[in-house]
Order: sequence, then structure tokens, then C-alpha cells
Amino acid sequence: MAGGRIAILGATSTVARALAACYAKEGRDLLLCGRNLPEVERVAQDLRLRHGIEAEACLLDPGAGDYPQVLWRLEGHPPLLGVVWAIGTMAAAAGAASADEMRETTWVNFGAAAAAIEGLLPAIDPGGFIVLLSSVAGERGRARNYVYGAAKAALSTYGQGLNHRLAGRGPRVTVVQLGVVDSQMTWGMAGGPSGADPEKVAQAIVWAVRARRARVHVPAVWAWVMLVIRLLPESIFNRLQI
Repeated sequence: MAGGRIAILGATSTVARALAACYAKEGRDLLLCGRNLPEVERVAQDLRLRHGIEAEACLLDPGAGDYPQVLWRLEGHPPLLGVVWAIGTMAAAAGAASADEMRETTWVNFGAAAAAIEGLLPAIDPGGFIVLLSSVAGERGRARNYVYGAAKAALSTYGQGLNHRLAGRGPRVTVVQLGVVDSQMTWGMAGGPSGADPEKVAQAIVWAVRARRARVHVPAVWAWVMLVIRLLPESIFNRLQI
């Protein structure tokens, strides 16, 4: 891929940090954005010191829809090589969610992502890429997290539609169906599979972008896990606590 900065939106998440490190090791300059600006700056400073790259920190609060701040940081720079959406949230309580939790979950996991990507699209090189970190939770609604899963299903569908719209005319879109990753979101969860190593997850995402994959499960085993779950008859599925 040609030179250019990569913007990572949600740069303090576990996967985003690992992904930023992967690109920094390649010598890529970064624009790191997130809700906690002091923490984003600490991540940027660490990457600058370790890898000798340019890494700029920028505030991005998905609740405020303030992606124009990111655009302002891009003025006077060449087009971005890529944009990664790595912001997500899940209600603390499993199952049913309050109205406020549903609004936040659907907006942060889908609405804010779509608004930001559409707003940033003119700033991305046509030969570049967009990565949307979605989730296997969106592949079949389950009692534990169906509101979160619905929002991620919407994000995945949006990414597929955007990729269709831009085919041959704009950046390539890669939708990443994440399985369980050892991250802030999954720490302390009981009864689930152990999380994947964030560094290996990040490496798999970098590979998927280079391979121009439109959709990929990470870790790859989740493609088979979710195939089985999707094919389960409802009479069996409804008896399972998954």
C-alpha cells in the first residue's frame, strides 16, 4: 500500500492499541481518536517513542457526533490511507436493556459509526481502506446481548452496502466479525470462551486489509462456530444458554 496516514477511531480499545502498534511498526503515521483524550495522547506518545512515527491525538466522542474535529485535523494533509472504526459499547446487564441503554448501544455501535465514516469518506484515498470492527454477536440474536447484536448486525450490513457502493470507485471496506477477544469489554465475563490475544487479532486484521477481504471472522475459528449457531433449528437453539 502507498504511503499515508491511518486514522484509528476508538484508539484506546485493546484491539485498536494492538492495531496501532502493528501499523506503527510498519512506519505508518497515525491519527488516533477517542473519547478519553489524555489516554489517547499517552497511546500516541508511546508509539512516537517506540517507533519514531508521527502519531497525533484527537478527541472523538461518538455521543456528540463530533467527527468534524477529525476532519479539521486532516486539513492541509494528504488523503488518509485508511480509517479504522474501533468504537463500541455493550450494556452492563445481559439480556433486556433500558431505553437509555438501547439508545446508547445502537447509536455508538452503528449510528455514530455510519455518520463518522460517511463524513470522513472524502478524506480517504480512493485506493485506501476502511475497517469496521463488528461482532459475531450480530449473526444470530441471543438472549444475552440481542440489542448489542442487533446494532452490530446493522454495522455489518452498512459496511457491506458501503463496499458495494464504492466498488471500483473508492476505498475498500473490510467488515471484521470479531469473536471473543481479551479486552476491556470482555474482562470479567463468566461462562464464555477465553478471549483471543489482541496482538494476533490485530495481525489478522492487517492481513485481511492487504488481502482485500470484504468480510472476515477474527479469530478465523469463529466462522465455523457461527455457521453451526446459525444453522441450529430454533427448537434446539432456544434451549441453549449461549
